[in-house]
Amino acid sequence: MLNLALASALALAPQSTPTDKLPPAPDQSTATESPTTTARPLTGKGEVGNGQDAATAFQPGQTQAAPADQSMVPTGFARFQQQNPIGKTLRKLKTDGIALTLDFVDNLAANPVGGITHGSAESHWVMGAADIDLGKVVGLSNTHLHVQGAWFTGNSLGRESIGNSISFQQTWRPVSGPRLTQFNIEHDFGRFNLMVGRAALNSYFNNSPLNCAFMSNVTCLTTYGGIADIGLTAYPNSSWAAKGRFALTDRLYVQTGVFDYNTALNAAGKNGLDLSLFKGSGVLIPGEIGYETSFAQERLPRRYKVGFYINTDGGTNPYHDVDGNSAALTGLAHAPQHGARIGLYAMADQTVWRAPGKSKRNVALFGRVFGNVGNTAPIDWFASAGFVNTGTFKGRDNDTIGFIVSDTHFGRDEIAFLRDRRAAAGGTGAPKADEIIGELNYGFAALPGLRILPNLQYVINPDPIYAVNRKTDIPDAIVIGLRIDAHLAQLFGG
Repeated sequence: MLNLALASALALAPQSTPTDKLPPAPDQSTATESPTTTARPLTGKGEVGNGQDAATAFQPGQTQAAPADQSMVPTGFARFQQQNPIGKTLRKLKTDGIALTLDFVDNLAANPVGGITHGSAESHWVMGAADIDLGKVVGLSNTHLHVQGAWFTGNSLGRESIGNSISFQQTWRPVSGPRLTQFNIEHDFGRFNLMVGRAALNSYFNNSPLNCAFMSNVTCLTTYGGIADIGLTAYPNSSWAAKGRFALTDRLYVQTGVFDYNTALNAAGKNGLDLSLFKGSGVLIPGEIGYETSFAQERLPRRYKVGFYINTDGGTNPYHDVDGNSAALTGLAHAPQHGARIGLYAMADQTVWRAPGKSKRNVALFGRVFGNVGNTAPIDWFASAGFVNTGTFKGRDNDTIGFIVSDTHFGRDEIAFLRDRRAAAGGTGAPKADEIIGELNYGFAALPGLRILPNLQYVINPDPIYAVNRKTDIPDAIVIGLRIDAHLAQLFGG
């Protein structure tokens, strides 16, 4: 399940202009992240309902939803993994302290029903990373260097055929191309873990292995709302950061951090290589307390987290322009806001059933909620709930069935902006404040390192944020999707 999450446009949500009049709404440029970071597993690690051991499998940003290895690997393939030279080289490097990763994730989506028009889209990313154990390489014990880069490309079904801001493809980003997504060093001081360098905030806070068990971007890596409202740095965007995590017990931890807020770093052509310091317009400060257990600690493991986000850059008002009038009607820039953007969140994963004995076949329920409590923002609150069933049929211990339903509640000012923009285009009325999205999927663990995830998504009240000239509500849409995850190092037995 990677950091999903995943999959993000490399700029802030576009501001309204006289030509396009797009609202400062939740934009996939920062609001839809996809998975993949190679950061080390969190201290006080836990495992809930996905059949993985968090100590070895879950890393912030993983896209894999279930165990990497299938319980019944074909004999011929197992022999290939043991004997091929690539796998041998990767294992040797890992023994020497250098763990290499190369992943490919593809999303295909089509809407045969609803939306502005019926269409299809494909998007994908390729990610390469190195986790270097500096203790083995240069004798600096308990210290790891993380380097990661990714290349995104493709089209968005949500924007182009449906007109809404929430993507149905967690691999899509508004700005395509290569990007340095992570470059940091991490040191363990026993109970205290410190990370310093370039990183994305959503790789470390408010996430879970279950978040990226889906293709929709309402939950991968971080649940929708926080990135749109607060402006969190989110994969593949990164900024200068420092994060500390303290394990109070083997189950309970607290963590906080400081992340530079500099949207210029996400612009096209920057590629994550602009290492400018102290040029941002604010600072992001997250905090979290969490309780996690694993299958090794209790029969029905769980994960509970509560936290906050603060952005000292107050953002802009969704409705008012610089003169205090409707930005949708005047076409002027949105009014800057003083104070801070602040959000609160809570999440829970709870395994509710497990097969007898030591089996990790299980069913886990989950719930997520985010609320805006600071400056006026596009989204008032977001909530989601669902389940992941790991181990579906006899001999399919690592296949999964996933279901999620979410409700994104847009704020009064955001709806007023969209109402006025509709009026300016010659329409009447306002869009609904609640956009409800559901997804049902089946994750087929075809081979170690290869997962195929057909899925069906349904959206009620699609928001018209990218349907600039829409005069009426957008019809509810059905989206048929297919996600393919290929973790090449695992495929080769590395």
